[in-house]
Amino acid sequence: MRSEREKLYVVYDGTCNLCMGTVKKLQELRSNADLIFVPIQSLGDAENRVPGIEKAAEADLYEKMHVADEKGRLYAGADGVVRILRTIKGFRLLASLYRMPGLSRIGDWLYRYIAKRRYDWFGRTEQSCSVNGCSLPSQHEKGKGNHR
Repeated sequence: MRSEREKLYVVYDGTCNLCMGTVKKLQELRSNADLIFVPIQSLGDAENRVPGIEKAAEADLYEKMHVADEKGRLYAGADGVVRILRTIKGFRLLASLYRMPGLSRIGDWLYRYIAKRRYDWFGRTEQSCSVNGCSLPSQHEKGKGNHR
């Protein structure tokens, strides 16, 4: 008898091009868990309830990606990346390296370094997007406020 697949909720910044690209790539990889991607900007929607996410402050959510399991345990930043990698064939060994002495600190530092610069390096979407697409302003809305 096959057990049910684990569900992991990945809470990411839907205005971050790096985050959006990462989510798209993760969707292409085969995971032994059901990865459910939820943009921070849609957390208030009834269909986007994430167990345990109320424990995180909104500023923390924008600072680091968060991964929540069904029991509400949260993994933030590099810990969240490693939690996802543990579910993807071919990346489990890489995830296990994070446990080696000193490597978790390096991984955390590298994550924070990139996260702080993500908008400068990769840009932003014009509006909040989800992995299902963006809702960009119409030409009429774009014209508002651009008068000289």
